[in-house]
Amino acid sequence: MSADDAATTDSCERRDRGATSLAVVLLTPLFIVLAFAAVQAALWSHARTEARVIARDTAALIARSAVGDGDAQATARTILEADSDLTDVTIEVDRSNGVVAVTVDAMAPGILRGTSVEVRVTEALPVEELTP
Repeated sequence: MSADDAATTDSCERRDRGATSLAVVLLTPLFIVLAFAAVQAALWSHARTEARVIARDTAALIARSAVGDGDAQATARTILEADSDLTDVTIEVDRSNGVVAVTVDAMAPGILRGTSVEVRVTEALPVEELTP
């Protein structure tokens, strides 16, 4: 290795000094934001699934077990308040043309304040009844 090669290598090393630190400082916040976004999306998806399960179970209670609308709504609200993070829960039951439709409206929490989102899920089942 000649003296010119050694000088060139030394100047390249001096110019690259701190490049790794700069990359880490710039990329770490980006990765943290991406991780928060992934966790937030998972929380919202889970909240939507909870609402869908309650809507389906409530519709099944009414359509198949002949439970009254008010009793089914009260049961669903009790379950959601006890076992989920959903807030401001509203449950609507609509019976028409032999079909029971249950709509669950709620607010799904976010990681940060102000990132809550509204969840609205509707499930419908045919009413099982004897027809002549």
